[in-house]
Amino acid sequence: MLGFGVADFIAKTILSRTNALRTALISQSIGTLLYLGVAIVYDLAVPDNTLLFLTLISGALSAVVLSSYYLALSLGKASLVSPITSCLNVVAVVLSLLVLGETLTGPQLSVIAAVFCGIILVAFDRSGNESSRNVSILFALLAALLGGGNVIIQKWIAESGHYLMGFFLTRAFMLCFMLPFMPQLGRNKQSTEKPVSYQKMGLLGLIDVSGFFAWYIGLREGLVSVVTPIVTSCPAVTVILAHLFLNERVRLHQRVGIATIIAGIVILSAIS
Repeated sequence: MLGFGVADFIAKTILSRTNALRTALISQSIGTLLYLGVAIVYDLAVPDNTLLFLTLISGALSAVVLSSYYLALSLGKASLVSPITSCLNVVAVVLSLLVLGETLTGPQLSVIAAVFCGIILVAFDRSGNESSRNVSILFALLAALLGGGNVIIQKWIAESGHYLMGFFLTRAFMLCFMLPFMPQLGRNKQSTEKPVSYQKMGLLGLIDVSGFFAWYIGLREGLVSVVTPIVTSCPAVTVILAHLFLNERVRLHQRVGIATIIAGIVILSAIS
């Protein structure tokens, strides 16, 4: 949650000056290199057909989700896009109950519902350019829908015999699916500000990919229906940082939503 929240904030500061697809591909490539080394040292193995198939599908979904999300961030406010995308936890929780056969207690369901309500409160903001906001919302919703389904596939990969290699292959396939957009890489936004450095993109990639890895390990050790709502509560972090450093206005109902999310996470962690 913390990793995604900080990464979303950094991405928003970068995307005001550079192309969304360029940022996604470069940052994720740098971040993935670290986990190539981890996979080689601790989990070097020839993947079987099942693992290759799952990582291929997950990589394709990840490419669409990440590209859609970064496009949404480039068009809209971080304090709006991040909470909407986090609604993928609803898709993931429903699928975990239907596909994985997971069960939740009454208190857990109540707290998850409260966290979801908090996300809705944070996302409700009608300020800014309406056209750009609507397009950004569509991209964010696409990321949420496909991202929720991808969580289930990630759960299967995480429970495989070679989860480190599985994680690396997923990120590698994701980058491969993004390569067709290479012609877009040189098209930065016109800006009088200093161009974005590779160091800043590298920092974004390391934090974001590490956030994905922490989520991945969480899926391996726990229930999708419990882990995912905690992870996708990252908008609380993003909104706070956007308010402090980007001067994005945080309204009263958004503050209530942030407080609800944080309280829900604490309670959910305590009762799970």
